[in-house]
Amino acid sequence: MANENEILRRLKEKVGLDMTRSVDFDVLSQSINDLTSENLSVNTLKRLFGFKTDKVVPRHSTMDIIGQYLGYADYESLIKDLGEDADISIFTPIDALEVQELEKGTQLRIAYDPNRVFFLTYLGNYQFIVNDVEESKNIKKGDVLTITQLAVGHRFVVAHVIRNGNDLGAYESAKFKGVKSVEIL
Repeated sequence: MANENEILRRLKEKVGLDMTRSVDFDVLSQSINDLTSENLSVNTLKRLFGFKTDKVVPRHSTMDIIGQYLGYADYESLIKDLGEDADISIFTPIDALEVQELEKGTQLRIAYDPNRVFFLTYLGNYQFIVNDVEESKNIKKGDVLTITQLAVGHRFVVAHVIRNGNDLGAYESAKFKGVKSVEIL
C-alpha cells in the first residue's frame, strides 16, 4: 500500500493537481498523452485514484504508461526504484461512494483514525444528518453535513456543517491516512 500511495503522490505532484475534481482527471489524461504519446482514459485514471468503484486490476500496459509518465522506462523500473519487486497487484481499488446516486433515507457508517465513527442519514441534495458520532470533538449529533464525495483512503471533506441553523463552514479530517471505511447500513 505504501508504494501505491507513493505512486499516486508522484502523479499528483507531476501534474500539479490534488486529483479531487473530475476535471483534474481530464488534465492528467492529456498530460500523460502529451508526454508519452499514449492514451489513458479518464475512467482508468479515476479507478487508479479510487474514484470509480469497479474492482478492476489495471493492465500491465497501463502501469507501464504510468511508469513512463513518471520518468521511468516502464512499471518495473518504477517499482524497483521504490525498493520492491515489480508487482501489478500493489494497486488495489479504493472504495468510493457516489453520493448523488444515494436514495433519501440511506444510512451510512463512516470511520477513520483515531477511532472516529459517524452514523449518517442521507437527506438528499448531498446533505446528511448526523444520527450518532463517536470520538469527534467537532461534529455533533444533529449536525447537517454537505458531503459531495466519500472515498476510502481519501480525506473526509464536508463542504458545510450546519448546526442549529448556523453554517459553521467547511470541515476536513482524516488528512493523513484517509477514511478507513464507508458502509451502507
